[in-house]
Amino acid sequence: MILTSPINQLVEFSLRFTGLWPGYSYAIVHRVIWTGTMCSTLVFQYWYLVAHFVSDDLPGLMDCLSIAVSNNLLFLKLIILWTKQRVFSDILRMMMEDWTECVGSSKHVETMTSRVRLSHRYSSFFVGSYSIGVTFFMAFALFAQEKQLILRMELPFDAMKPPVYEFVNLMQFLHEFIAASTSGMMNALLVTLMLHVDGQVEIICRELSEISEMVKKEEPCKRILESLIHRHQKVTVLAKNIENIYSYIALMQFLSNTLVIGLLGFLIVTSLDSDQRSLILARTIPYYVLVNLEAFVLCFAGEFFRSKSKAIEKAAYETTWYELDLAESRSLLFLMIRSQKRFKITAGKFMELSLEGFASMLKASASYVSVLYAMY
Repeated sequence: MILTSPINQLVEFSLRFTGLWPGYSYAIVHRVIWTGTMCSTLVFQYWYLVAHFVSDDLPGLMDCLSIAVSNNLLFLKLIILWTKQRVFSDILRMMMEDWTECVGSSKHVETMTSRVRLSHRYSSFFVGSYSIGVTFFMAFALFAQEKQLILRMELPFDAMKPPVYEFVNLMQFLHEFIAASTSGMMNALLVTLMLHVDGQVEIICRELSEISEMVKKEEPCKRILESLIHRHQKVTVLAKNIENIYSYIALMQFLSNTLVIGLLGFLIVTSLDSDQRSLILARTIPYYVLVNLEAFVLCFAGEFFRSKSKAIEKAAYETTWYELDLAESRSLLFLMIRSQKRFKITAGKFMELSLEGFASMLKASASYVSVLYAMY
């Protein structure tokens, strides 16, 4: 299959579906539909929480709250991406420019092509796993002993009468299936951006390693150094734009995932003493795994970005820079200094995301489980 874009077709379709693809004619229509459906769903879910706040069904409230928080997170992600459409469009434009440049030069086309193919595999995995996970979560709700809706909502009409009950359940299932697939797309998009940066960094490191060979052959390095500085500048701007978009997304996801992991952990613990523990565990564990995966991908992205900026610095220092002439060594020194400024993704501009942050999130979630279990 001949690749024509750094964005695979699955991610492109998802971006069009959510009204994020630059130049898409029906973007406004899609955004209005998303806003209407998400707002109505969240209103009815939070209405249920308020109406049943004093009930004795704490696990049921936690179940409703966990789904409401996840839906709320997805809606806020979309709002941020919509409001930062110009920055997001710049990111896609820069990716296309890098792709066109690499395709025009057979030297680096294989590097970027392998990243795009890998991105396609990850995209299929994320969207597929989220779709399967939400199907398990919703399907098992239909096997409960009591007749209930798939999503706990306080609706302004009697939803338990047939055929209203069947219609509402169908609409809830379709809504959550699409929402879960979109959440998977968000992860796939982040992985696509990560892999593109990875490909550009590998090209920079490979060209830096070629400088030593050129010095041995006494070939001039001025042109390749100028190309390296230009490419590094583009990667730096791309990383800053990614940080600009994902900073507040990361903050909200870090907080909400901590809460949701704690709520789901509480449901798993309390279900062990229930007569329906097999049903509850089969329904909750896939959701629990996916929320942990979502948090891990975000924290891993922060760790990944940081390691890639270190790779450029290391490759620059490993060149035989001391054998270059004065003008060339100054250019390489300039690249060394700039590579010391790390690529990063922060949560709200005040905490760098890393695998240590993921471990801290799990610890905080475990604390929430202990508090909720003590209240139960």
